[in-house]
Amino acid sequence: MERNEPPPDTFDWLPPHFRGLVAAFRYSEFQVLWISTVFNQLGQGMQQVLLGWLVLEMTGSITMVGVVFAVRSAPNLVVGFIAGPVADRIDRRFLMVTSVIGMMVVSMLGSLFLFGGFLTVWQIMAGTFVLGVTQAFYMTSRQVYAYDIVGSAAAVNGIALISLAQRVGGVFGALIAGALIDWWGSGGTFLVMAISYALGAIALFWLRNVGQSAPEEREPIRENLVNYFRALSDNKIMLSLMVTTAAVEMLGFSHQVLLPVLARDVLFVGPAGLGVLTAFRFAGGALGVLVTAALHQVQRRGIMLLTIIALFGGGEILLSFSTTLWTALVFITLINVVASVTDILHQSLLQLNVPNQQRGRAMGSWIVGIGTAPIGQLQIGYVSGLTSPKIALVVNGTLLVFLVLTMGIVMPRLRRL
Repeated sequence: MERNEPPPDTFDWLPPHFRGLVAAFRYSEFQVLWISTVFNQLGQGMQQVLLGWLVLEMTGSITMVGVVFAVRSAPNLVVGFIAGPVADRIDRRFLMVTSVIGMMVVSMLGSLFLFGGFLTVWQIMAGTFVLGVTQAFYMTSRQVYAYDIVGSAAAVNGIALISLAQRVGGVFGALIAGALIDWWGSGGTFLVMAISYALGAIALFWLRNVGQSAPEEREPIRENLVNYFRALSDNKIMLSLMVTTAAVEMLGFSHQVLLPVLARDVLFVGPAGLGVLTAFRFAGGALGVLVTAALHQVQRRGIMLLTIIALFGGGEILLSFSTTLWTALVFITLINVVASVTDILHQSLLQLNVPNQQRGRAMGSWIVGIGTAPIGQLQIGYVSGLTSPKIALVVNGTLLVFLVLTMGIVMPRLRRL
């Protein structure tokens, strides 16, 4: 396996500040990974709109929408413990390719079943679960491989740019899905989603190098798994970051469950409007990447992380008072600006605070953290069905602000990062 060395700066014509923003693009492998990520996130953006709208139309229940999103996220809680050690042992490129192919196959089956007229809610649940499993392996291996390519010096920049690719793909995927559902139906939307995953998988075959920071020696998976739990016990920073990731997932990111019911029953904008709402969610994430880049010189990143999480909760409370599409778009954008910053900070801090050969398991702990999302998705769906979307958003936003203040007090190591 080849190991690529840092190339010369191909952006020396840019002002120094802007060169720092695109530093990871010096690596040809990173360029390929970025393009592949955009295609894969087209599928993710489409999936976000399609699953929520399809289940809401089939069942009329916001609780069931919460259930389907929970089923998609549930594998992370278990798979995260396995995906990290596997990513530390197996070539990350192979793991990415097989994971994306798995997502493509599930999407094709969804299209086939819908065109055949025999897709049921329970089949959707089963397919969504498989999507969740493959997505967990893909995200773990992709984020670690991005670090492999650029090294520790440009880790935050590389992870931020991959996050930007996720959001760019998500914006267009959401808009395409919203339009396609109206024009071609859900079956055609599943088919286009499968094509986007196929293009993402094809691009990955152009990755030739393992990366400059790929570990020279790889532990057996069983030994890696044992050391993973030992690391969680000994590395209090990694454990703290996993806890804050879980808090954000349960009380913050769960707001996406309510977008279908907001589009249909509060804003009255239909599937096309849901596509626009979801697109602005991803666009806010892209702006969050730029915010992270602007704040890259901040030294007290632990304090910054806690502050951003508190703003996340405040944004949810503001969203609860939206009664028009435009105000909802503004608040969804703001929420996802801070959501993106929290994601990048969590992923960067986790990999920077473990030895190089343990970065896979560090990202596995992040996957475990986001694996708690089903708790929040079921909770916000239930509270919304029992009361209203507004009350559900206020409850979660308030709890998130309170929880982050508590974590700032009881987790001193986190404050000192």
